[in-house]
Amino acid sequence: MYLGIDFGTKRIGLAVGKEIPYELATLINQADVFEKIARLCNQEKIERIVIGMPVFESEDAGSLAPEVEKFGQKLKLLTKLPIYFEAENLTTQAALELLREEGATPEEIEDKVDQTAARLILEQYIANEEESSQEAL
Repeated sequence: MYLGIDFGTKRIGLAVGKEIPYELATLINQADVFEKIARLCNQEKIERIVIGMPVFESEDAGSLAPEVEKFGQKLKLLTKLPIYFEAENLTTQAALELLREEGATPEEIEDKVDQTAARLILEQYIANEEESSQEAL
């Protein structure tokens, strides 16, 4: 089982799966978030963690990239799981569009957008797994 993460400075979306990922939760990014994720990894028997790495069209790392990498390093120390970074661009916007198309209410969109983005990141990772994703940490 893989854990997909859409990192944000305020909220962190989570999705799990190996072949067909599904949304799991949205956590508030606060001091205890690492412990919550570590517990979740144990409960869900997570084998690896995939974190969306923001990039621009030019493939330059986004401005949030250093924070994402630091987050991944801390998570690796705590969970002892391999961390993979999957290049992602505009997954939150894609998640918003998907939820709107599904007829979600504004409240449902707010509750689910981050975990839906995490699912999209994990789906992309799984689709590209054999080709391009490499263990980063």
